[in-house]
Amino acid sequence: MIPKHIHFIFGLAPKAREVSRLVKRDRMKGWGLVHYVCVRSAVEKIKPDKASFYLQNEPSGPWWDLTKPLVDIVEIRAPDVIFGRPVNHYAHKADVVRLERLIQHGGIYLDADVLVHESFDSLLDHSVVMGLEGEDGLCNAVMLAEQGAPFILEWYESYRSFDEAEWSRHSVILPFQLANSYGSEVHRLPQTAFFWPTWRGKDIYLMYGAKMKPEVRGDFANHLWEQRARDYLGGLTPGHVRKVDSAFHAWARPYLYGLPDDFGGGTNHLFGMRRDIFARGRNFLAMSKEALARD
Repeated sequence: MIPKHIHFIFGLAPKAREVSRLVKRDRMKGWGLVHYVCVRSAVEKIKPDKASFYLQNEPSGPWWDLTKPLVDIVEIRAPDVIFGRPVNHYAHKADVVRLERLIQHGGIYLDADVLVHESFDSLLDHSVVMGLEGEDGLCNAVMLAEQGAPFILEWYESYRSFDEAEWSRHSVILPFQLANSYGSEVHRLPQTAFFWPTWRGKDIYLMYGAKMKPEVRGDFANHLWEQRARDYLGGLTPGHVRKVDSAFHAWARPYLYGLPDDFGGGTNHLFGMRRDIFARGRNFLAMSKEALARD
């Protein structure tokens, strides 16, 4: 039985690097509206017995102030090494920490950019639950596992061969390969459970740039791919979310009820252009590059 204990991880990047990214990416790596909405959606829909938030460097700002009462803060030191192999990038450090916490406690791991639509109660009778990303990947942005699950233990042990140069091998590709020997012990959900639309430009547009389409909504949740969607998400205000008619903005609106339009001090304009128009332009450029790459 998988316990209703949610695990979040954030703030593992060095402080100086975090600030640098805030400047370069319009606050995207700070704690913003999108993160608050995602954590609140998880707490309200899953109704956990506990929600643990692991951090090394605590975020700050008005959106963090709203989030803190929803979670239990757990200060950690991010790993620099696993099985003698260096772990330098904060994303890979978070990959290790999430496996360690699921081994120790069991529960539900969620990236901070996963917006939850439905209760996970129907999934809790399994040993491990993961969602497909594409045809040959199981993405670790959403993971459910019982305490000490053998699959999670073997996955963790596989880090003896970890190579940071292989970006998604241990987070997406390897778990898919391992799961093939576990049969029904690893309950694999279709991509529509958590990870569709995908991170590709045309799918980012479906979530953020196109008119609201009900079929875009995930069966249980949507991974919002914040790094790919940073032009849409950075510096958002409640006022902007209320004005734009897209899937993401519709999902986010209920969690912003009662907040003033300018809450959080974000920005509705970039380079003199309305944010959503600017973001769509950048999105179309990315789509064009992807199309050219395929040709």
